[in-house]
Amino acid sequence: MRRIVAAILITCLFVITGCTGLTHSSTQSISTNPNGVNSASTNSISGLSLSLFLDEITYRPGQTVTIVLDETNTLSKTNNVPTADEWALMGLSVSPCGMLNYPFGVAVFQGYYTSGDISSVTPLKLYNTEAEYSCPMILSQISTYAFQPSSDTAAVFQMSNTSPVLTEKINAEIQPTGYWTGSPTETLTNFAPGIYTVVGGDEWGALVVLHFTISPSS
Repeated sequence: MRRIVAAILITCLFVITGCTGLTHSSTQSISTNPNGVNSASTNSISGLSLSLFLDEITYRPGQTVTIVLDETNTLSKTNNVPTADEWALMGLSVSPCGMLNYPFGVAVFQGYYTSGDISSVTPLKLYNTEAEYSCPMILSQISTYAFQPSSDTAAVFQMSNTSPVLTEKINAEIQPTGYWTGSPTETLTNFAPGIYTVVGGDEWGALVVLHFTISPSS
C-alpha cells in the first residue's frame, strides 16, 4: 500500500501533540551477548530506534532461524510519527501477507552484503507464493504511528480517523528454516551451509543488517 507523506499536516492537527520532524541517522550498532544472541540497531526518524535480533550466530542445516524486528520510541514522551513511504529497500515483509500493519519488514539474502550493496541483490523467497493464506485485517491509508513513551507500543491512525484504529506492539518475529524455489511447483529448501545476510528496514528509510552462518553438516 502506498502511504502519503502529506498526512503530516493532518495528523499534527488531529492526533495527540508532539508531531516529530523527519530526520534520520544511519549509524548502526552491533552487539553479541554471551548467550549468542546477535543484535543490531540504528536510529530511524527522530526518536525511533530500529532493532534487529537473531537468536544465534551459527545454525545447523534445517534449524529454525528466529528473526525479530522491533521499532522503539526512545523518547520519554508520546512520539507521533507520520508515515513516509521512503523505503531504502523494497521487497521487505513480516509474513506471507506482506508487512501487515507494521511500518517495517525483513528480507534474507544468500551471501555477505552490507547496506551499501544489498539493493542490487534479490532476496530469498521465504514464503510459498503458490499457497493460500488467511490474512488478518490490513489497514489502508495509515497516516500516523503514535508511540507510547519509551515503548515499542503504538496507536495506529488512518488518514480519515481522529481516533486510533488499533494499538499494537511494533514488534514482529519470523522463523524460517529455508526458502522456496522452483516453478511452477515451489519446494522448501533448507538454508545451505554458508553466510547469509538479514536486513530489516522501515518506511522512514532506516536499514539494519546482521549476518548468520549455516555450518556444514557434521
